[in-house]
Amino acid sequence: MNEPKKRTRKKIPALAAMALMTALTGSILPAERVEAAAAPSGFNAVSAKSDVSGMWTYIEKNAASSSPASVTVWLRRLETVQNKRLPGLEEALSREPIQDALMNTDGIYGDWKKGTRTGNAQADKLLAEIENNGYVLDSTEGYFFPKIDYLRYMKQASRTTGRYADYLKIRSDETVSELTKDAGLMVSWKELVERAERQSRYLVSYPNTPETETVQQMYDQSLYIVLYGTDNVPLFDYDTRKIDPEAKAAYRKQIRTKSQSPFTKMLRNYTRVLEQNGGTLTKSVEAFRDVRNPWVEE
Repeated sequence: MNEPKKRTRKKIPALAAMALMTALTGSILPAERVEAAAAPSGFNAVSAKSDVSGMWTYIEKNAASSSPASVTVWLRRLETVQNKRLPGLEEALSREPIQDALMNTDGIYGDWKKGTRTGNAQADKLLAEIENNGYVLDSTEGYFFPKIDYLRYMKQASRTTGRYADYLKIRSDETVSELTKDAGLMVSWKELVERAERQSRYLVSYPNTPETETVQQMYDQSLYIVLYGTDNVPLFDYDTRKIDPEAKAAYRKQIRTKSQSPFTKMLRNYTRVLEQNGGTLTKSVEAFRDVRNPWVEE
């Protein structure tokens, strides 16, 4: 048997820690424990068996007639079960014959189209699980891996509590496109700033939810890229040391808003320092960003 192929990815500093970003504690807020305990026996049965497909079926059938607190508890349980399955699902996908089958099939490599099959029985079984159980297939440097489909969760967001709906919006951003891949920036500077703003606002509004730690990790990544860029898409040109024009425009647009979030306040100060230094990476600019580097241990 072939040994599982190791997933190697170029990352900006400390981005390796983000590989576990999707892992949640599965804990439930005290105010929702009563709801959890009172969950219908039908949901408890499929949940106890870690039946992801059954959990999705139950939620999608009953969410419209249930309370926001109940739907939130159900989705949290589902998210926990899906996260527990992710390592095993990725390991199964990592086998070389399956990776080869995925790589060599039109409609999968580059732009995955649901319903596409490879002709390899094991690969196709995994693809069916990914589609039916609320995952999506992604790839980096020719390596395929699964991640949770938060766009499917978003279809129930209006039926959950406000704080969980805000969390789902933040997570769905990553389903649409990860921030970084192969050491590059996969979204526009404008989108990066907008994501950082959403994350910052969430952390101020909800400092003690079961999802706070995960959003904090996402915000740390966004903030790092806003300050530094990535290896392949640096904020400052390596030769001229001038700031990227698109980043500059995105930053200026954000600071013109009336937002008083911690992120926008920081960005206003960063932009001010940049303007004082002609948009050039000088020692004073380096000092400003280094002090605010979220991945430097104090």
